[in-house]
Amino acid sequence: MKTEEIAIDLFLYLFCSLNFIKIILFIYILNFYISSVNSAGIGCFVCSSFNGSNPDCEDTFNSTVERGAKGNIANYQFPCWAFKKNRQGLFPADHCIKVSGYKSNDPTQTIVIRTCALDSGTLTADTEIVRISHCGHFKYEGSQYTGCVQACDTDGCNKISANYNFTNMLIAFATIFSFRLFIHLFF
Repeated sequence: MKTEEIAIDLFLYLFCSLNFIKIILFIYILNFYISSVNSAGIGCFVCSSFNGSNPDCEDTFNSTVERGAKGNIANYQFPCWAFKKNRQGLFPADHCIKVSGYKSNDPTQTIVIRTCALDSGTLTADTEIVRISHCGHFKYEGSQYTGCVQACDTDGCNKISANYNFTNMLIAFATIFSFRLFIHLFF
């Protein structure tokens, strides 16, 4: 039985029993579940290509991979894990990053790096790579490059599944219905 079917069955059972406290508790538990699913991070391509050495990494920064896809997609990691400033270990990423450019003194030498990152929550945007996409000069392993750093956190680069939207709609309906029921029963 799918999660949605279980949620609907439980939802209908609670409404049929007309126990208002159970209904409200169910709504909050379902909302907590939805929030925890969303905080699991995003999927990103993780790869590098120097001078076209990895053609799968050279394509445009656009993912049509379904959220939750696993295994058979080359270079795709879901969830993608990243370091957080001033913390030990890895955390679920909230942005995908693509760095692309060419050596400033030899434009035939190219670089593409795709990875994920995490906004560490510092107060200034200039210390967070995920907050500002920009083009210009950067240094990598002692060499000067000209290129761009692109960051994204939208559905355009990591498509979200329809199940998440269905559950949000269910929560909205349940909240409105339970509020109307509360008004009807107690006022």
